[in-house]
Formats: sequence, C-alpha cells, structure tokens
Amino acid sequence: MVLTALLPLLAGCWTHRAVPGEQSRNADGVFIDRGAVVLTGTALADGTGSLLDTMRGKIPSFRLHRQANECPEISLRGQASFVGVVNPDVYVDGARATDTCVLESLRATDIGRVEVYPQGFTSRPGYRTHAEGLILVFMR
Repeated sequence: MVLTALLPLLAGCWTHRAVPGEQSRNADGVFIDRGAVVLTGTALADGTGSLLDTMRGKIPSFRLHRQANECPEISLRGQASFVGVVNPDVYVDGARATDTCVLESLRATDIGRVEVYPQGFTSRPGYRTHAEGLILVFMR
C-alpha cells in the first residue's frame, strides 16, 4: 500500500530532473529541455548584434574562434583546440545552412527561438544527427 502511494511521486522524479539554477535561467529566457539549451525571445531580445554574439555567454561550453575572412569556428562541448575542428550543423527554419557564417548574418532580434544540442541529436523530425552538435534557429 505504501509503495502504491509512492509510485506517482517516484514517477514524477524520473520524468523531470531539476537542473541547478534552472528557474533563475528561465527568467532570462535560457533553459534546458531534453538535452538542448534553449534561448527564447527574452534571451535574444537583449542582444544588440548578431545571433552569434548573443549566443556567447548564454550557452555552457560554447567556444568560438574567429579567423580573418573565414566563417567562425564553434565548439559546443568543452575545450577545443580548433585544429581540424568540425563545426556543428546549423539549421534555420528547417533548412540546413552551408556553414556557420549564417549565425553572424542573422540579427538576434529577428529570431524567435534557438535550440542548441551539444550532443548532436534531437527528437525533432527532419534533422539528422551530427557528432559536433546541432544549432536549430527558428525565425520570428
């Protein structure tokens, strides 16, 4: 009988794991959902420049390296030497971008939501996995 009463409580613990600081980050428009770091309009509205500049500092383990006349090199998981780096796949409204330069050309205020999957897979249909991660951009 006691086990029957505890079962719903235990099921709730298994379906949602609290992330330290999750509530405080929600106020900023940044939260974690099913393995993705999600930036909503609130987090993007405070950006004054490109989407790429706005993403820096809001996504854990986000590393950026720029070289003159080249697209930015991005790492979503821990330290990166950027030697032979393979960037994450970037999708804008479901269409795969050819490179990461698109993140510099998009204004943060024009974006409704960004989902960053450091592990490179999502349950959203239409996106293939990528070992270096996924960045899904959804326009307003």
